[in-house]
Amino acid sequence: MSNKENRPKPERGVIPENRKKLIGSLCIIGTTVCYGLIPSLSFLSFDAGVATETLLFDKFFYAAMLMWAYIFIKKIPFKPDREAAPMLIIICISYIGIATTLYLSFDYISGSLATIISFTFPTMIIAIEMITGMEPVRFVKITAVVLSMLGLVLIVWTPHIRGNLTGIFFAFLTAVCYVIYIMGLSSKKIKKLNSITVAGYVLLSSAVFNMIRCALSGNPMFTRGTEQLVFMLLLAVICAFAAILLYCIGVKLLGAGNAAIINTFEPVLACIFGYFLIGDVLTRNMIIGSAMVVMAVFIANMPKKGYELKPGA
Repeated sequence: MSNKENRPKPERGVIPENRKKLIGSLCIIGTTVCYGLIPSLSFLSFDAGVATETLLFDKFFYAAMLMWAYIFIKKIPFKPDREAAPMLIIICISYIGIATTLYLSFDYISGSLATIISFTFPTMIIAIEMITGMEPVRFVKITAVVLSMLGLVLIVWTPHIRGNLTGIFFAFLTAVCYVIYIMGLSSKKIKKLNSITVAGYVLLSSAVFNMIRCALSGNPMFTRGTEQLVFMLLLAVICAFAAILLYCIGVKLLGAGNAAIINTFEPVLACIFGYFLIGDVLTRNMIIGSAMVVMAVFIANMPKKGYELKPGA
């Protein structure tokens, strides 16, 4: 018999390892592009006359409808047990905090700058894990934290944004909310739930919260006119539903550590989209500082032999 005949045939429905990595990488790249578009599409929506509360409600409402339709069509289990419910509530609240503080920062600083500052959350997690003893102290991890903080200082030191400390504060608060959100997702109780189900609850709770904000602020829940609707659908379908779905698929095929490395380039894309789509100003300090933050996140997520990266770390 020939060597070809002796080779085991791949089972039906089993994706080859090299193809699995390619599909997973493309999914995470897609996620990174989707999230990188959020600041630019949001500012274009503001220019079209959409209020922040309306934008957030529409974005999460449409995305939640799509996500729950996907859950029911795919027959994904969606009932959390009693042990997971409290942590799921914390995750939903922290995600609401992420969206709220990020869009509050948009009132004072550019979207690309806010994204860069908020993206210091991975190194915050690394620092917390080392301080609490959850992870051993490593030179590489310390380097990542120091590099990220120096990059942040350099960004904040940019002359033309010194007066916007309020926006910087809200962007930094976004990073803190991200830390709570990611560490919540990493808990053993939540890991038992399907990630798509968790996303469904997160989007639904965000929609409800911003519906209340619309009622309190007097802003309409839904947009008016074709232009506004188009921006809302882009934000909902691309930046919320597709981004989350692609990320869940990508992590499943590629692993959380490799996904985190690719996702490092989100603030870079946010800056590029901001520059070309809405004319964001990029100073030398911002470029160097953002490069340091991106490098820090990349270093923090470099896999080591015998060491499994935690999701989001």
